[in-house]
Amino acid sequence: MKKIIIDTDTASDDAVALVMALREPALEVLAITAVAGNVTLDLATKNACLAATYADTYLPPIYAGAERPLVRALNTATNVHGEDGMGDMPAGFFKEPATEPQPQRAVDAIIDLIAGGDGDIELVTLGPLTNIALAILQAPEVMKKVPHITMMGGAAFAGNANPTAEFNIWVDAEAADVVFASGIPITMATIEACFGSAKFTPEEIEQLQRSQSEAARFCADCNRTLIDLNASLLGEPGLDLPDPTAIAILARPELIQGYFTGYARVETAGSALTDGMVVCDRRAPQTVQAMAKGSSLHRHNATVVYEIDGPAFKEYLLSLVL
Repeated sequence: MKKIIIDTDTASDDAVALVMALREPALEVLAITAVAGNVTLDLATKNACLAATYADTYLPPIYAGAERPLVRALNTATNVHGEDGMGDMPAGFFKEPATEPQPQRAVDAIIDLIAGGDGDIELVTLGPLTNIALAILQAPEVMKKVPHITMMGGAAFAGNANPTAEFNIWVDAEAADVVFASGIPITMATIEACFGSAKFTPEEIEQLQRSQSEAARFCADCNRTLIDLNASLLGEPGLDLPDPTAIAILARPELIQGYFTGYARVETAGSALTDGMVVCDRRAPQTVQAMAKGSSLHRHNATVVYEIDGPAFKEYLLSLVL
C-alpha cells in the first residue's frame, strides 16, 4: 500500500480524484492539503472536505495552505468548474461536509509528515505547486525524503492556459520550477492524458447519474459546469477528467500507453505564448555533452505521460465509485 499526501485546488475533477484515492485499496491517504488555484483557498478547502465526505470511507486530516501563488496574482478557473468549483448546483444540493480543516497550515503539515516518515510517503499534486514549493524552500533536507511525485500538470504538446502551458503549472510557474529543480522524481499526467478515449461520453455520464451509488452521482453532479461547457464548445456533453488520470497512473501504471522522459524545468520569463511551459530536454546527457562543450549534464527528472488506455481508465474509475 502506497502512503500518499494529496495536494489539491479542489474543484470538480479534483473531487473525483479524491473520491477515487480514498476508495482505492492500494493507497493510504495520510492527509489532504488545499491550495488556491481552480478556486480560492477557502473554497478549495471546503470542497476537499466535501469530496472526502462523499467518498464515504475514511476521513484523513485536511489542511489549508497557500492563498496565492509565490509571486503572481491568482488566476482561477471558475469558468470551467463553476463559481463554487463544484458545478454551481443549487444551494443545499450537496450534503454538509462531515469533516473540517485542521488548524495547522498545510506546508507545516507536509513537512511534519515527511519528516516523521521512513522515506516512503509520496506526493500527489492536483493543482498549482505552491504548497510543495514552499515546503521545499522551508525544509529542503526534509523534502529530499520524498521518493516520488505524481502530478497532474503540464502539457506534452498543447496547453490549455496558453498554447504551450497547462493551467496548474501556469498558475504558479515559479513554484512549479522550484519543484522540478528539487531533484524529486516526477511523473506527470499531462492535460492530453484525459482526452480522446479517456473522455466520458454522454452515455457514461448518465451511468454515473443513474447509479445507486451516492459517490458516483456526486462525481457527475459536481462536474455539471464542465459538462455543460463541453456541450457548448463541442456540440454534445462530455466529461474530461484531468486529475483522476493522476490517481490512475499512480495506482495502475499499466494504464500508461504513451510517455517520454526528460529533464524538465518550467519557463517563468516567457512570452504570453510560452509562460508556464514545461520545457523537457529529452536528449540523453551523453548527447548534450557531445553537442555542446561544457554543457551541464542533467539526469532525466520527469516521466511525461500523454496517453493512457482510455476505456480501461474509465472502467477503473467506475469500479471505484459505482
